[in-house]
Amino acid sequence: MFSLHNVFEGKPDHPMYDLTEARRLLAGLPKGDAFKALDEITSWLTSVKDTPGFRPEIRTPIIMLLDETGLPLHAELLQLYLGEPHLQDFKGMHLWQGLHDFKKTLAEAYAVCVHDYQHAEKKPLSLKEIMPIICVRLLRSIAEQMKLELMHYLDVEQSVWDQLYHCYSFSETNQFADTMVFAYPRQAIHISPQRELVRAMMLYLSSPDTLSPDQIEVSFRVAGRMSSLFDFKEAPDPDCFFCIDLSKPGAPKRLDSGLLSTPSMRFFGAAKAVPKIAGIINQLEQGLIQQEQRFGTEFTPDGKLTVLKHLQLYWGKNHPPPPHERRGINSAISVVHGFGTISKLVTHIDIGDAVNVSEKDAAVMKEKSKIDLAAEDEIDYTTETWAVLDLSVDGIGCTIPKNAGAWVVIGDLCGIKAGNSPLWWVGLIRRLHTDHNGTVHVGIEILAKKPLSVWLRSLGKGAERVSNWESSSGSFEYDYMSVILLPDASNSYANATLLMETGSYEPGNIYQMMMGEKSRDIQLTGLFAEGKDYEQVSIKWL
Repeated sequence: MFSLHNVFEGKPDHPMYDLTEARRLLAGLPKGDAFKALDEITSWLTSVKDTPGFRPEIRTPIIMLLDETGLPLHAELLQLYLGEPHLQDFKGMHLWQGLHDFKKTLAEAYAVCVHDYQHAEKKPLSLKEIMPIICVRLLRSIAEQMKLELMHYLDVEQSVWDQLYHCYSFSETNQFADTMVFAYPRQAIHISPQRELVRAMMLYLSSPDTLSPDQIEVSFRVAGRMSSLFDFKEAPDPDCFFCIDLSKPGAPKRLDSGLLSTPSMRFFGAAKAVPKIAGIINQLEQGLIQQEQRFGTEFTPDGKLTVLKHLQLYWGKNHPPPPHERRGINSAISVVHGFGTISKLVTHIDIGDAVNVSEKDAAVMKEKSKIDLAAEDEIDYTTETWAVLDLSVDGIGCTIPKNAGAWVVIGDLCGIKAGNSPLWWVGLIRRLHTDHNGTVHVGIEILAKKPLSVWLRSLGKGAERVSNWESSSGSFEYDYMSVILLPDASNSYANATLLMETGSYEPGNIYQMMMGEKSRDIQLTGLFAEGKDYEQVSIKWL
């Protein structure tokens, strides 16, 4: 309500007319309901930024306080969202919208702070000293808005690029683009507006449409930790593979030989960061840092390893080749998901074909499989029908119906069956994009058209072979494991990989692959990829 008293005192007509009153009002935020509390902070941000009459030196600290109050709430809700980031789930959509509204409104609020400062006749000294922090926070809130849009596989809004470029240009004009600050209290990493800008650009260049939401979050954290190693130049440089044009806000581009440099262009790259990433990958693969703390303890070392290998590929000089050419088609496929279901549907090497298996072990294997391997019609599973738009040698492009695909996350396994074919293929959700109509487009990589569900019999590790123990004791009981054998691109098993349940992979373990008279020993040699319920591992035939 309009107040004459405030007018005569020179205060804005707003409940949060100063920091003391803002703190008092924020103390009344709902307890135990992070979503409702963050929503109230978003509303306060909207009203503070839109209310006239605030002096810049008053409005800015209040917005900073609202930001700092919302920070832990946003982190809590983001972690909740990353646990179930489904695109066509109402709860997930509601949570995502709350997170996105907060970051978008926060960016707009900090943009008002910059505008107030730019147009103030007399620049308040208190604001001049903290403008590098304001710009870092503005750039980060814009980047996190972009990150959330990437997590939802949306096209990044033009306003995001406009705000990023305008804020960074402002910091350059005022000669603090490379000023190092702490963005928030109790944060240990120094950052500058320039580094914050490049961090956002490197996230966008990480092919996020091929990453799951939690992998996008890890990529953003890695970019933050590596920001001191990123190059940023005003002229072309051998270590800078990417560029932007501050006069033409838009997505960053990879340099090509025909590009003409202009004064408004900036060049950047991760040439110094890629070797650092390679070193961390090596340590993780050798198990030297099992309790890896960098980039967040809520992510597993194997999960971080997958992301680091991805960034090593996309941040380097040699960009991955474009996907195979696709041709349009109007068809449909049946789709199932989950390692357990797929392993029951693909072609089986029957237990009855295995040699040297006791009746007791055969019974155990059948119990583990939960099905009669010879009868697919007895398997309990549900299929979804997706429309096929295009296909290539190793991929299928589809759209997901509104009432389907609630489970879809990049990196998920799926079983695919075309038309009346009796065979199930194994695929992987590789790309997602949500168009302006809300239709979800999905790109599926075909891992194998002739997968085999087989049993492995544990033989131990290295020299400590179970077969040795069995012969000496005569009483050893074998462990068995159901896996999916994937032939290579030429449908050869010479360079095959295995899909195993999550947590099954142990480097160096030796198994006998139960394939009747063709049974052979194998050794697990490396973790190729991992998902929610599976691990893809490389093997060596012994």
